[in-house]
Amino acid sequence: MKNSTASTIKRAGIGLAAATAMMAWSLAAHAEDTYKIGWASDKSNYLSFVDEPLAKGMEVAIDEINAKGGIGGKMKIELDRRDMKSDPMLGATVVQELIAAGAKFIVTTCDTDVSLPGAQMAAKASLPVMSSCGADAAGPSQVPDGYGFLNVPGSLTQGAFLAEYAAAQGYKKAFTLKSKSEGYTHTLANAFEERFKELGGEIVGQAFYTLGDSSYRVTATKMVDSDADVIMSNAFPSDSTAFLKDMERLGNTKPLLLVDGNDTPVIFDAGKQLALSVMATYGGDRSPGSTFSKFEEEYRAKFGADPDSLQTALGYDLVIAVAAAVEAAGSTDGPAVRDALHNLDNVHGATGLITYKDSPIGKGIPKKDYALVKFDLDNKKFITLSTGFPEKFPPVK
Repeated sequence: MKNSTASTIKRAGIGLAAATAMMAWSLAAHAEDTYKIGWASDKSNYLSFVDEPLAKGMEVAIDEINAKGGIGGKMKIELDRRDMKSDPMLGATVVQELIAAGAKFIVTTCDTDVSLPGAQMAAKASLPVMSSCGADAAGPSQVPDGYGFLNVPGSLTQGAFLAEYAAAQGYKKAFTLKSKSEGYTHTLANAFEERFKELGGEIVGQAFYTLGDSSYRVTATKMVDSDADVIMSNAFPSDSTAFLKDMERLGNTKPLLLVDGNDTPVIFDAGKQLALSVMATYGGDRSPGSTFSKFEEEYRAKFGADPDSLQTALGYDLVIAVAAAVEAAGSTDGPAVRDALHNLDNVHGATGLITYKDSPIGKGIPKKDYALVKFDLDNKKFITLSTGFPEKFPPVK
């Protein structure tokens, strides 16, 4: 993947009109040797299971860009990653520390609710901020002045995508599992329900859980005994692991639909119910010569193994998008990078094309394809079935 100024501007959809920014870019690059990305990440608590794989994807992208001289061939990227332990208030403190240490772009952990105090702190300092893989579509709108971004298309489009898949499979009745503990764990299921009903389906049951629940026997019994022909679960480990084990104990044979929060190696601890499951996640075009296949090659060369999950590539995408925005902005200035990021169009990421410009989902939310995957239990691998994007989805509220 070329990393010249001209090619990056073309990929970012900025056009020749942005060429006048290159003089400012050249001066900024000479003034600073590195562009520091500060990440208030979870290294030791419940969100570490997603942040850790993404960290490796970020490292691959940083190595790739720095090997070519850095952003625009002039400015190398440095990642300053610190543990916020999935604690919102600690996250805000960590973001303050990162800003004081010279971070020009802030990344928060994989949960927009947990990330919010830190994200608002970044916006107060006029720095763009992006959740590593948080999917609540309301997240960016809660960050002032357009500084908030997602790295994924959001919970509303994913719910609609799963609903369209369910309808295409001929399912007529669905039972959903969701939680009001945070935005992601109910907005996605709500979007599924809304779109499924639009397509002629019926929601025959709803069950609610609290994050950290260890027993789902009552819920599993209701689902197995219902007349639903598909189960949609808006849960992620460890909750989804406990849920699927209880479904197995109750002898469930109904197909299950899982969400991207389960795109992690630990999901294979859930056991045999995964054979009945299909999951929505990210992966894009994995054909030979694709950006994803090149990412996998670079990953193997660096770590000596395949990526742990498809979401690992989201870390790569995040850095590629940030680098393209900095180069297109011709500046490391926070507002300039923010504006350039909002105008990125068809940037080639590992999971597919990334577009923030005129996003049909909402400001700060990229349009990118989803992947439907099944589970290879013997080899503990994710097998991509297809990719796509929903025809219709609920608006961000």
